[in-house]
Parts: sequence; structure tokens; C-alpha cells
Amino acid sequence: MTSSLRFSRSVAVLLSIVVTGSIVLAAAAPAADSADTWYPDWAMTATYNRPLAVLDTDGALGRRNLRPKVLTLRDVARVHGHLCDGLVVAWVELGVALRALFPDGVVDRTDLRAVSKNGPCWVDAAAWTTGARINHGTLALDNEVGNGFIVERVSTRMAVQVSLNAGVVPAEFAELERVIRSRRAAGQPVDAEAIDRVERQADALSRKLLTTAPETLVRLEPLANFRFPAESRNPIAPRGDTIDRDMPRSGPAGKLDGASHGCLEAGM
Repeated sequence: MTSSLRFSRSVAVLLSIVVTGSIVLAAAAPAADSADTWYPDWAMTATYNRPLAVLDTDGALGRRNLRPKVLTLRDVARVHGHLCDGLVVAWVELGVALRALFPDGVVDRTDLRAVSKNGPCWVDAAAWTTGARINHGTLALDNEVGNGFIVERVSTRMAVQVSLNAGVVPAEFAELERVIRSRRAAGQPVDAEAIDRVERQADALSRKLLTTAPETLVRLEPLANFRFPAESRNPIAPRGDTIDRDMPRSGPAGKLDGASHGCLEAGM
């Protein structure tokens, strides 16, 4: 066999390996997510679903960013695992608090502490929106704050408390969620129709929150002489957003309209 023929065959083998490897890698690569499976179009275009401009640091030993980055509700929902009414409430409330603490519109996430109740939506939103962390002593968990937050700008010692105004959450929705949680806590199943109903109502509440001016939804209260808690009052709580994980669905399509079941009940 001539050297040129051996070279040609070697090239052919290498090309085959490269092509086969590319096919395998392409097959193994995760498909891009579809927005309508977890983050609906209406949320992307909602009038008051406003992003935040945030500053962090350049690296593990880095200095404060020179330019802000954009943080969106979609970013927070992706890491949290779903879009739900609790996450939307938290996003709206925290947006009001942060814009009050940083009137120039750029939020310094290295300069914040927060108090949240111990629930998955609330703690996740507080941590990823403000940069506060339990392990750094800048995020305290206290169920006494209810479905709201206390946020403090450390450098100025200015602190505010935010919560929804009375009547924003429909009583029927809160009661239906309470019933479902009570049944699951007792080890009883919940039928698909009941879960569908609460998802529809959670979805409607989320739409309302993102299409209504936040100043009409959220009560903002400055806190004079606020002292950040030395420790969390409620550091451990069961996870509440997986209790219906194995309950039946009414159809194969999955969630109704991009929103999860309700998250406003205590402990969520």
C-alpha cells in the first residue's frame, strides 16, 4: 500500500470519527427550552413586568461592577423552577422596595440585607433578587413578615417593609389553596380538577400583578431604627411547592398557562 493511500485512509477515518462524534454530541445536547412550557408569552409582554438593573462584583476577589446587568423575572423563575403567583408577588414587592432604596435605578446587590418568611418562592426571590444570603448573614428567615419582605440598604441604614395591600389576593383563591394544602398534609389525595382550579386562579392573580401599577398593589413602609436580626427565627421549613408532584393531571398537556399552583399559604 502506498504512503499516499495510507494517508487518504487515515484522513477518512479521522473525518468519520469527527462526524460521528459531532452527531453524538448533538444528540446528547439538551434541547432549548420552549418559553410556553414554563414562562408564558403574556408574562414576557406584561406592562409592569419590569427588569431590574443590578450591580455585583467582577469575580470572587473582584471589585464592584462598572456597568449594571439586567435581571428579569424570567431569570428568577428559571432558577426557582417555575413561574408562580408567589414568585410574582415577591418580584413585584421586591421591585418596589429596591426602587425606593436605590432611586437612581441601579441596585447594588453587594449592599443589601433582607428578611423573608421561610417559603421556597419567597426565599429564592429574596436571594436572587437582592443578593442577600443566609450563609453570609444577610438573609434572615422570619415568618412574622408574612407574604412580604424587609429590605435594608446597609450603607445608608435605610430599611423598608413591603407587603400586598388588603384585597389584592382573592379570598376564594386563598381558601381553595388552604383546603388543598390541608388535604395533602393529612396524606389525602387531591383530584386534578381542584389543582386545575387553583392553577387557573394563581395564573389570574399573576396576570393582575404584572399588569397593574405596583404602587396600587404594594404597601411600602419605611422602618426607622431597624435592626437586622442576629439569626433566623424560622431557619428550617418543609418544602411546600412539591406536595402535588405526583397528583393526577387532567390531560397530557401539563400546566395550564405557565403558572404553578398557589404559593401564598403560610409555609410557602
